[in-house]
Amino acid sequence: MTHHHSGGHPAHHHGNDHAHHDRDHAYVDPADFFNERAREWDTPEKVAFTHQIAEAITETVPLDAQWRALEIGAGTGLLGSELAPRLAHVLLTDVSPGMLEVARERAATQDGRLDVQRWDLTKVPAAEPVDLVLASMVLHHVGDLDGLLANLRASLNPGGWVALVDLDPDPENRYHGEGFGGHHGIDRADLLAKLAALGFEELADRTAGQRTKAKDGVDYVHDIFLVTGHLPA
Repeated sequence: MTHHHSGGHPAHHHGNDHAHHDRDHAYVDPADFFNERAREWDTPEKVAFTHQIAEAITETVPLDAQWRALEIGAGTGLLGSELAPRLAHVLLTDVSPGMLEVARERAATQDGRLDVQRWDLTKVPAAEPVDLVLASMVLHHVGDLDGLLANLRASLNPGGWVALVDLDPDPENRYHGEGFGGHHGIDRADLLAKLAALGFEELADRTAGQRTKAKDGVDYVHDIFLVTGHLPA
């Protein structure tokens, strides 16, 4: 099999697979897609990728044992559960009932630091403000990104942080199947500008990991970024 980077580099499979298969040519509703795959979601590759992301967040954000966090598009809760020991509490939210069911099972094995709720932050801010909002491989599925970011800001306490993980631009759509209806990656500079306009400070970005996807018989390696920043205290 031929290997290419999505704008270049070769590699092998690993990752937290929020993607559609090549054969999916018709539009696939994201909630249905994830709902159908919830039970088989947490492969060893996804667990390893999530650990990599959690470490990048830990190195970049000054996590505090008193903080309450909210994860949007939390899926089965892998990332939130890994960060939970460093925080007071994490609320895992998603719109997929199948994912939430698995997340609830995960939360039941924790020490009360994790709760699970069906919540759509694209429509309304969190019911109670938090100190940290997490999103991993979520933004490229959201049509109204400006609306989501505004609700995200409204969900934070003064001084609250964001940690947003997503796919760098993929203009040739090598990451998703042909039926994918979201963004073909997210431009870091554009995201940083949107957050700055909302009042976020100490904004920074870094490459937090890579994901490999096969399409049309070719493996493409995609950079995954972490963008962080906080509101004024």
